[in-house]
Amino acid sequence: MAPLEDIVRPGALLFDAGQFFEAHEAWEAHWLLEKDESRRMLLQGLIQIAAALHKLIDKRAPEPAASLFRKGLAKLDACPAQMGELDVASFRERVRACAADAGMGRFDRAALPKSL
Repeated sequence: MAPLEDIVRPGALLFDAGQFFEAHEAWEAHWLLEKDESRRMLLQGLIQIAAALHKLIDKRAPEPAASLFRKGLAKLDACPAQMGELDVASFRERVRACAADAGMGRFDRAALPKSL
């Protein structure tokens, strides 16, 4: 089994570059094959957060984005605070702040959370 960091890294680089759809696709490829439930939960949460940002920024669809933020955060909330070298707790709090700002109509692309 590959280290989780190695699985997450390619999607994280895309996510941090603002390529949310591509990050979603990179993580989904691993999620489909992953057998470990906690790793699947993390990957699915990351996929949904990337999809939320894609909907919010690229599709200008705030309602579907809000739904995906909720689903993704629920998955990340079910994960341990730290998974290997990945600081899940810090990432989910940055995502939560971003989702709250977007929900209040004060989304600032410069304040996007960086990935794990």
